[in-house]
Amino acid sequence: MLPHEEFTIATALDGDRVCKRLLEVVEPVQMSRRLWDIPDKPYEGEIGDRTFRISRILNNRNSFAPLIIGRIKEQGTGSQIEIEMKLHPFVKFFILFWLGAVGIGCIGVAIAILSRQRFELPLLIPYGMFIFGALLPFVGFKPEAHRSKQFLINLFPD
Repeated sequence: MLPHEEFTIATALDGDRVCKRLLEVVEPVQMSRRLWDIPDKPYEGEIGDRTFRISRILNNRNSFAPLIIGRIKEQGTGSQIEIEMKLHPFVKFFILFWLGAVGIGCIGVAIAILSRQRFELPLLIPYGMFIFGALLPFVGFKPEAHRSKQFLINLFPD
């Protein structure tokens, strides 16, 4: 129901070279970043031993931008990079809470309409709020996920 994407990149680079390549484009997470600061690298996050957890540095405040989690596995002379893109856990919790609360409101409105057997236009507001809450994560997530996927595919040659 919530946006999520998984893909694998096969590369001729070994695991150490994959990590080096990531270090060239990922800087450590900064707790505060001023809007006018131009970052040195396009991504921020953590790179461990054969794992990484990164996100694209954005000038805007897109809470729905994907969190990118990767695992590097040696395969023959190269590597396979398994990548998962998902919403930040706090954002996921907020959206699920929002949809749950508004969903309960929609049920209440449906019961009210059926019991009164009368329809009034303002009763559609909770349904609009539910649709808005369900679509908003996709609108913020999908374009950023696509950009990051293309960036990572281009970063690691076959």
